[in-house]
Amino acid sequence: MPVKSCRNREAHILHASGQGFGKSQGSEKTYGDAATVSPIKDLIDTEAAMENFFSAREEWKPLFRAITTDSTCQAMQYLADDSGDSTTIDFHESSTPWRRLKEIPEKDSEKEVIGNFLDEVQKSLLEIPTDERTKEDENDIQFIEEGRRMLTISRFHVLGDNQAGSGIESYDELFSTCWSELYELSSTGNEHTASLIVLPEYDLQDLRRFVDMNLQRPLDWLGLSGDFEIASMQRGSPAVRLIYKIRDIPELDDEVEQGLEEAE
Repeated sequence: MPVKSCRNREAHILHASGQGFGKSQGSEKTYGDAATVSPIKDLIDTEAAMENFFSAREEWKPLFRAITTDSTCQAMQYLADDSGDSTTIDFHESSTPWRRLKEIPEKDSEKEVIGNFLDEVQKSLLEIPTDERTKEDENDIQFIEEGRRMLTISRFHVLGDNQAGSGIESYDELFSTCWSELYELSSTGNEHTASLIVLPEYDLQDLRRFVDMNLQRPLDWLGLSGDFEIASMQRGSPAVRLIYKIRDIPELDDEVEQGLEEAE
């Protein structure tokens, strides 16, 4: 579909969500190479990194086995299981590291953090420059790609006291939240859905290293890099966005497209 028409439709939705405020973080892309390229990717021994990751997370192996759909994936050699069915897992709050999490936090303070983050996302979108004299350009595409990713999010979490260097407990909480959400998204089977985890006190560079080593690479080893899009970003607060099976921009039929063009 024409990018301009789709942009007009998404702009209406975004404007309707409220006004942005606070210091903007700019229009840095959160998809494609901007979200996945790491300066250390080519400097790490993949086999050693994979062995270290799975050996350090023995208690997580049932979830890793349950989430992967590729029996020939690189990680399978570390996930051997003789216990029978490995497609589902149990949830026991006291004995399993993964959890069933609510879609939206209950605390007002956490809801406020999420609201502030979404306002900053909207503001960064509205700051992407446009030139109505051109039919479509890279800025239009970026607006659409960022906007539609924002609209996939249906699950929200806030992790506090996660400042870099604050200890193993905050690291484990972030790990548990991310992988619990990855399993939740994939087990429901609802494509084009996402979780957002906001970390007000986390350092963005530390967060990017965490995402690289503990989410993006392991998902690749599990044969799932094509199912999930993972991005670390900062819009006021640092955050991790987990999208399950993001779809392409849908095509509009001629009648709808003509109506959008006439409304410009």
